[in-house]
Amino acid sequence: MESDSTSAEVPVISPELIGPPPRKVQLTGSGIAFAVVTAIIIAVAVAFTFFIAVETAQQVETRTALGSGGNETLGKLEKLHQPYPLKEYVDYSFIADGKTYKGKAIVPLEVYHTIKSARSLTIQYLPDNPALNHPADWEWSVMSEWDPILTVSLVAGIGFILFILPKLLAERRLAAEGVPTTGVVTKCSVSGRSGEFINLKYDFRTQDGISVQGRGDFQTRQEIGARILVLYLPQKPRQNIPYPLSAWRIASS
Repeated sequence: MESDSTSAEVPVISPELIGPPPRKVQLTGSGIAFAVVTAIIIAVAVAFTFFIAVETAQQVETRTALGSGGNETLGKLEKLHQPYPLKEYVDYSFIADGKTYKGKAIVPLEVYHTIKSARSLTIQYLPDNPALNHPADWEWSVMSEWDPILTVSLVAGIGFILFILPKLLAERRLAAEGVPTTGVVTKCSVSGRSGEFINLKYDFRTQDGISVQGRGDFQTRQEIGARILVLYLPQKPRQNIPYPLSAWRIASS
């Protein structure tokens, strides 16, 4: 191991790393992609929240009106469909005062499997306004109807907060404040169908002579004993990363 690292070419410190930190940093193409994904996630969350608010207002209006008194009739189940993941809707029709009315409702979890074999539904409607209607035996609440989607969204959001965002912030700090040094590769592992994910383990010494082990993603495969550039925080050397970085780059000015 030692003989390999000695014979390996020592990397030249990039010009942008020369000089006292902090440095100005910019997002790379990959970093921009992360930012776009983040913006999309936020936009979807806002749109979903707005949709839930509108859906809640409509359902509350309907249930409040029907709660004050409504007639019941047997309606026909027209169609089952899933316009949103994990949430099924039923379209139905019924006759009131000689006219045909249509309605739509979210299928409750407790009847999710039995509704597929049903042909009719008992519909409750407001006599003065049959357009306000709902399946009579289906109780409705915001949380119970949207629990699956809310759960998936919550898990995805927590996963993003706990993994992706801290990684981006940590990499940005290392790009801005990290001290460059030479690391010696101790292990190179490759994953992914096309070997696109490369992870290195390496050793390096700080300016104070402290030996530190690190690991991180890299752009190309490296032999054991190869020398690479590493950025580390002087106050916390265990926070380090191979250079160049994937999401951030040093600004030219």
